[in-house]
Amino acid sequence: MNIVYALSGEGRGHGSLARVILPVLQRAGHSVKVVTYGNSVGQLTDYDVIHIRGIRHHYDRKGRLSLLKSLIRNLGVFGYYARNWKILRQQLTEFSPDVAIVNFEPLVPLIARSIGIPVVSFDNQHALLHFPITVPKEWRWSAWFTKTAISLVARRAEHYVVMAFNAPPAGDCRVHWVPPVVQDEIRRLTPTIGPAVLVYLKQPNARFLDVLKQVDQQFLVYGVNIAATSGNLTYRLFSDSMHDELAACKAVMGTTGMSLTSEAVWLKKPFFGIPLKNEFEQMWNASMIKRLGFGDYSEEPTKAAVEQFLQHLTDYRGSLEGYRFDSDAAGAKLLELIEQRRNGAEGASRGLHALHPGADQFMSLSPQDD
Repeated sequence: MNIVYALSGEGRGHGSLARVILPVLQRAGHSVKVVTYGNSVGQLTDYDVIHIRGIRHHYDRKGRLSLLKSLIRNLGVFGYYARNWKILRQQLTEFSPDVAIVNFEPLVPLIARSIGIPVVSFDNQHALLHFPITVPKEWRWSAWFTKTAISLVARRAEHYVVMAFNAPPAGDCRVHWVPPVVQDEIRRLTPTIGPAVLVYLKQPNARFLDVLKQVDQQFLVYGVNIAATSGNLTYRLFSDSMHDELAACKAVMGTTGMSLTSEAVWLKKPFFGIPLKNEFEQMWNASMIKRLGFGDYSEEPTKAAVEQFLQHLTDYRGSLEGYRFDSDAAGAKLLELIEQRRNGAEGASRGLHALHPGADQFMSLSPQDD
């Protein structure tokens, strides 16, 4: 079958996910055309890619997501959609697609509808729409903005394949819960417990780095884009060696995107999250990590908070040792849904399944759980 795979280009997680899923589709005999933008373009040079413009996040000087700036600066994207609609629609029509898989990219679902092909949404963001969440007052604007944006992506898709560390009680039969996907490079690694803590920052956070300088611990820092050593901080440039250092570190600290948290959990690494402010998805991921006993988090980490986390690494490792997930399940579910399409069984589904015995743990979300 011919499959359009559309993905966001914001950050590197979407591209990393595609590098795992696209080979699964191709090995099953399917032809794939990719539609994306931003960072994902450079990550997918081995594929047939249509390069478009897309929605990006914009941050203020303190590294916080600016909702207003993001809204204003993305207005031009909608004009691009209107101007290029006919061209993009023609490109996809010539490919004769049978189904579109959409990883948080809003344009392709609209084009898919216009040419009469089904849409399968595949991401972790839609978890926020299906878990019953009690949102603290200080997060309500970010939560509303985030959930509204998510609800507009792949609206009324035939199926939603949603990645999460566990599943809520059974609900919409179109929603299929699967564990996170981990890159093959990570899965081949043998984790050890070394002397250093690996730190990954999506946005600069000078205040947090100042806190780390006060802690009696060696840190390997990615995301500052320099190669240097300053006291107990060793700054790294992004390279293939990051995976090896991730496997060999004693713990991970960083922003709480799904990719990094999933890799840390797979390698049984305690995780201390620093969710980006105004990014409700990151706050949600951080809360998941804490509630499962895999680590802790803070929006404004202090020396005391970091030291407390380091003192409890043994406890976090105990929780991680008791947790397993099947990284191949998402690819298998997508192939199952594609096969249903081939066989004309679009209404069929194997239903929802829990991924962890504590599936009811996420009924509420608090800013800092005790």
